[in-house]
Amino acid sequence: MLEPFQPFKAMFLRVIGLSLLAWVGAEAWAGRMQRPGAQTLAVMAWASVAGLSTLFSLSPRLSFMGEVDQREGLLTVLALAGLHVAAGHSHRDERDVRGTLRVVALCGIAAAVYAQLQLAGLDPIHWSGVHTYAVNGVIALRPAGPLGNPILLGVVLAVTLPILLARLAEGASDAAWLVPAAALISASLVMTLSRGAWLAAALGVGVALLLALRSGARPRRVGWTLAASLSPALLFGVARAYGPLVSRLSEGIEGHSTAARAIIARGALQLWSERPWLGVGPDAFGLAYPRVQEVALWRDEWIGLPVHAHSVALQVLATMGVLGVLAGGWWLATAVWSLWRAWHDLPAARAVLAALGGVFAALLGAGLLNVVGPAGAALFAVSTALAGSLYERPALAVRPVRALHPAVPALAAAIMCWLELSSGVRELGALTLARPARDSLRPVDATPSEWRAITEAHARAMQRAVSVWPHDDALWRLASQASLAEAVVALASPDAASIPTAEHKAEVAARRAIALEPGRAQSFACLGDVLGARALRTGQQAVADSATAAYSRAAALAPADGWLLVEHARFQLARRDGVRALEIAQRITGLYPEAAAGHTLAGAALILLDRPGEARAQLLTAREARWEEDAGQQRAAVERLLASVGPARAVALGAARAPSAPPSLRRPRRRASPRR
Repeated sequence: MLEPFQPFKAMFLRVIGLSLLAWVGAEAWAGRMQRPGAQTLAVMAWASVAGLSTLFSLSPRLSFMGEVDQREGLLTVLALAGLHVAAGHSHRDERDVRGTLRVVALCGIAAAVYAQLQLAGLDPIHWSGVHTYAVNGVIALRPAGPLGNPILLGVVLAVTLPILLARLAEGASDAAWLVPAAALISASLVMTLSRGAWLAAALGVGVALLLALRSGARPRRVGWTLAASLSPALLFGVARAYGPLVSRLSEGIEGHSTAARAIIARGALQLWSERPWLGVGPDAFGLAYPRVQEVALWRDEWIGLPVHAHSVALQVLATMGVLGVLAGGWWLATAVWSLWRAWHDLPAARAVLAALGGVFAALLGAGLLNVVGPAGAALFAVSTALAGSLYERPALAVRPVRALHPAVPALAAAIMCWLELSSGVRELGALTLARPARDSLRPVDATPSEWRAITEAHARAMQRAVSVWPHDDALWRLASQASLAEAVVALASPDAASIPTAEHKAEVAARRAIALEPGRAQSFACLGDVLGARALRTGQQAVADSATAAYSRAAALAPADGWLLVEHARFQLARRDGVRALEIAQRITGLYPEAAAGHTLAGAALILLDRPGEARAQLLTAREARWEEDAGQQRAAVERLLASVGPARAVALGAARAPSAPPSLRRPRRRASPRR
């Protein structure tokens, strides 16, 4: 799929959580639920603030559904609330709580096993892209397991480890399988190379074992089980990736990931200062952040646009404001109070409370330092409800009013399940159709006719995708790019009658993306690509001016986005406007003097302006500047321009033309997260 991890998991989370919310709501209406306690009220307040923030969001539609590669909108918040309330309702005693913790542990073990398969090169699924960490020529693979990201895998493993170690601390536990399981979890956790996950695991294990000792566990047993669980992991990590491990442990504040986090944190605080009470809206961080993004974030690597503040606390502050922080703090406070009260009221349950305390501490540490994803959020929603379920419940008062048939809650849940499942299947189907359109590079062995057939197939697939799921601006942008690629390829064919139709489809799709999200810079750049291609083909000045306006609007929404400026400069070069091209190129070099792209574009613009000496200086600077990894064609173009400066003026001008396909098609941009 286009995004193979988060939408798929978010769909299941919504299906289960919202169905449970409908069920519990019907039960409460019938009077078959206990009176809500402080923690349930806190969760209701959290969901209410999320709804209010969605209503006043920068984009209510986006905040309701969430970003395509994250899906942390209001629907997910309500699903998490349903999980929490249903967990509190369904767990009745210590046996139920132990059963749930056992399920969590087994899922964590399964994730660790999958991670070890990846480390051994035995992954049965060939994912597109792997996570690595390189230092001094040593490249270490960072397993992602079934979570899709080493950070998210680390969060799950950090939560699982305290459960196993707390269980091992009990005298009646079976160390024969628990110790190997804990060692497997630890070994996979070490290889994620996520310092945030390491700290979360250390916090969770420390709290769990401290509580276990307070509950009567033997210190000797705690000591040897801890050593037996962690020692193999450390030996495995040292043998497998000694250099990267030492580098990650010794990386200080000046490190790349720490500096990137600090920049993103400052942006989150700036967004919060602009909308202090309700924030920019749930999951609207990626929409709002480009406007406040610092140039320094792209200085080392043009990484794309973050959609998360890389800290749950900062994410809540930026997206839900002070009210969201207060509601979330209330939820946290009631969870701590519930654990503390159960610890003092129920001494017989202290062993299981030690495990719950470790889980809660690990999740809290992970949330302060990292993204936790849908898996971590679901674990938090369920685990915070378990301590209160250890109490014996009083009998419900009989309520003759609002009598409801026992089948009605199940029917309400079934209807909600069907609605969410059908919606999710359509969404995932559209993402599956859209996946090939992202691969815009022409295969090396494809003939012109084969490449044209491929682009036409991509365009048709994207038209189907947006008809199946017309609610996501990212899909509309891909549809626009696919139709534009079809038009560009048709330029070189004898039959060019299809070009206007393809260009029209591309423009309609781009404008549809803008209509869905008028604050998204990438959508305006997409429209600029379409109008620019038409202006170059027809020579119409009005269309060229419209393309320039679209690029300018994109630059205003994302002032530090280097690729948007590069696309605009290439368009001005293609239409032989050297003055504007040089102005934009100089803006790029002012923002990113170490990057080769701006100097290359400036050199091409100076050639158009008949200033060969200055052009040569810029091109020589570009030759020694920083290039992207796949910039072989651009390097060759610089060499041709250098060779042509002076006598071969025609060749130079030809080389200064824009590529046959728009830059956004040659290099698709993805909203990415910085390396950690």
